[in-house]
Amino acid sequence: MRIGTFSDGSVRRVAVERDEAWWLLASAGGDERTVILNALADPDGAMRHAGAAPLPAGFRPAMPYLPARDPFCLGKNFRAHAEEFSRFSGDAEAVPPAPIVFTKSTAALCGPYDPLMVDTEVAEALDYEAELVAVIGRSGSAIAVADALDHVAGYSVLNDTTARDLQRIHAQWYLGKSLPGATPWGPAIVTPDELEPFAERRIGSTVNGEERQDAQLGQMIFSVADAIASISQVITLRPGDLIAMGTPAGVGVGFDPPRFLGDGDEVCCWVEGIGNLRNRVVVGRPVRAVAAVAE
Repeated sequence: MRIGTFSDGSVRRVAVERDEAWWLLASAGGDERTVILNALADPDGAMRHAGAAPLPAGFRPAMPYLPARDPFCLGKNFRAHAEEFSRFSGDAEAVPPAPIVFTKSTAALCGPYDPLMVDTEVAEALDYEAELVAVIGRSGSAIAVADALDHVAGYSVLNDTTARDLQRIHAQWYLGKSLPGATPWGPAIVTPDELEPFAERRIGSTVNGEERQDAQLGQMIFSVADAIASISQVITLRPGDLIAMGTPAGVGVGFDPPRFLGDGDEVCCWVEGIGNLRNRVVVGRPVRAVAAVAE
């Protein structure tokens, strides 16, 4: 099953795909996160309750939902990317012995086709990172690896947009990963059966149509099950949590010289079987400068 949230600019509606068309999902109310998680928990039931009305014209994919807490993310989870990033960071140990887990602010999240607004007074070295996202459907703590995938409701795509200059300045990655409204995710969530054979599915990105990243999900160092087991040893996972699984080689900082995103660049991040994020970078006037003029 494929499910997503759509907007015409004022109204947001949840819909499921059937026969290459999108159909509104009837619900008894609740926010988008609740409606989507309930549907993912019972795909057959969701499909039975869909189809009374097609998605009206003028609606386009929006951010599926805003999670209740900051997304979890894995760093350096593809070997080639771990090696290219070590050249930037100076880390002696390129490939991590255990999952590197960090978070980014929910305020960073945006829709799959939204512009990425950049305040150059805050950051200039903007980078892209195509990532698979695991959507948690069942709560759990101290989850065993063997049971971990039972807690996955579905998968989506995320661009873990990163300000490399902030990442270098601050020892922790949180600020560099949390530029407001600069981390798109979507355009849909798919149930796990849609991604089989999982290991062979490709993940990648382009910038202005030029291929930058291309790898297979089976090349991840730590699996989705490994990530769930590691995080849940410390933090109880909840329905709706997002876990971004790390990015392949080919990010801007990996080039010599680095190839960061600039004003007007279009970055596309994709996972085979899920879909594309397509976002244009917009370098705008700093918010502080606008406020000063208004005063």
